[in-house]
Amino acid sequence: MKQLSAIVSAILLATVLFGSCGQAPEKSHPIDTSDKADTTTDISEPAPDRFAKVRTSGEEWLSYGLSAYESGKSVQDLKDFFAVPSNMTYLTLYDHFFTYDKEKTVQVAEALFRFIADEYGADALLDLEKRNEYKSTYLKSLGLDTAYSQPPAIDSLLASMVFSSDGTYKYIIAFDNVTYYFKDFGAGSPTQYHGFLYYSTTGLFEMIEYLKANKLSDGLDTDRDFHFYMTLDGSGYSKTVYADGSMYINDGYSTLHEALHAMGITRNDNIWLSEGICNYFGKMLGFNDQIALSHMQMMMMAKQGYFDERAASGDQSAQMHKQIYERYIARGGKLDSADRFDLRLYIDTVASLELEGFQNVTLGEAYELVNKKKCTSIGSELTYEQASSLITYLADTYGISKVLEAYRTQDVESVFGKGYENLKSEWLAYLNQ
Repeated sequence: MKQLSAIVSAILLATVLFGSCGQAPEKSHPIDTSDKADTTTDISEPAPDRFAKVRTSGEEWLSYGLSAYESGKSVQDLKDFFAVPSNMTYLTLYDHFFTYDKEKTVQVAEALFRFIADEYGADALLDLEKRNEYKSTYLKSLGLDTAYSQPPAIDSLLASMVFSSDGTYKYIIAFDNVTYYFKDFGAGSPTQYHGFLYYSTTGLFEMIEYLKANKLSDGLDTDRDFHFYMTLDGSGYSKTVYADGSMYINDGYSTLHEALHAMGITRNDNIWLSEGICNYFGKMLGFNDQIALSHMQMMMMAKQGYFDERAASGDQSAQMHKQIYERYIARGGKLDSADRFDLRLYIDTVASLELEGFQNVTLGEAYELVNKKKCTSIGSELTYEQASSLITYLADTYGISKVLEAYRTQDVESVFGKGYENLKSEWLAYLNQ
C-alpha cells in the first residue's frame, strides 16, 4: 500500500509541475501607453479677443470697420476718391457722417480700419493722439502726396460725441451736458460745423470753469443741461426762452452769450447790463476763439482791398469794414498773428464808429424783433458792441463782481455810487481819449 501511495503522489506532483511550466509567470509591469491614443482633455485658455476694446468703443466707424475686417470683406481702393480734395472730409468718420452719406463713409471706415489694424495693431485703432498720423500715413499708402489736416483737438472731441436723430432733428450731437439739434445742415456739409461744435463746446466748459474758479457763479445754474437748437433760418438773431433755458441759435458766434442767459442772466430792466454781461463772458474774455478770428479775417480782407469797390459805390457795410480796419491799425492794433489780435481794441473801435454814425441794430430794436413787443429798458439805445465795450470798461475799472452785483440787485446807483448816465459818460470819455 505504501508503494501504491508513493506512485500516486509522484504522478500528482508531476502534473502540478508540468502545469506550472505551461503558463507564463505573473509579473508586475508598468502600463505601456506608447501605442495607445492620448485620451487627456486640453483645458488651455482661449485666445484673447484683440478687438475687445474696439467692440465697446461706441464709435460707429469702428463697428463698420470691424465687421468688414472679421468677415474678410475686400476693401475699396480709394486713391481716386481721395484725390478729390473735398472727399478728404470723409476721413473725419464722425458718427453723423453715416447719416449724411452712409455709402461713402462706410467704405472709408472699412479701408482705414484694415490699414490701421494691419499696420499698427488693434490698440492703435483707439489711439486718438496718433489717429491723425495714421490717417496721413494711410493716404501716403495710396500714393497720395497729402496729409490729413483736421486738428487733433477737434478730432478728439468730435470722436467722443453721442449721436442720435429723431423725427424732427436729423442730427442730434451731444457732449456730456451740451446738446446741439440740427434739422439739417442746410446747403452746407457737416464739416462746416466741426469747428463751431468744437469751439462752442470747449468754450462753454472753459467759461463755466472760469465763473466757478473766480467765485462769479452765484445765482447762475452752471450745472444745467444746455440745449442749442440750430434754427439757421436766416434771421440773424438768436434767442433764449427764459422759461426752460432752450436756446435757438441763428448766429454761430452767439452760443456762449445765450448760455449765460440760460444760466440765469434773464432780467432786462437794465438791458445794457444783461446783454453786456452775456457778451463780456461769452465774447470779450475769448473763450470761443472763432469770434476773434472772424473779426480778424474781416480786417485782413479789408487790408487786401476786398471791400474797396463796394465801398466806392456807396455800400455802407463795406465802408464800415474799411474804417474799422484803418482805425484799429491807427490805434496800434496788430493783425500779424491771432495771439496778438486785440479783441478789446476791435470792439472799442466798432463801438466808437457806431456812435459816430455807422448804424447798427440797437439792443432795443433787437429785443422788439425777437419778442415782438416794445422795449423801454434802460440802455436800449446802445448796440451789442457798445454794451460789450461799456461792460468791459466797468469790469476793468470797478471789477466784474460789482457789475454782477448791479445786475442782481438792479440798483446800479447803490453799487457804483452813480447812475447809468454818469457811467455811460465815463465810458464815452474813455472811448474818445
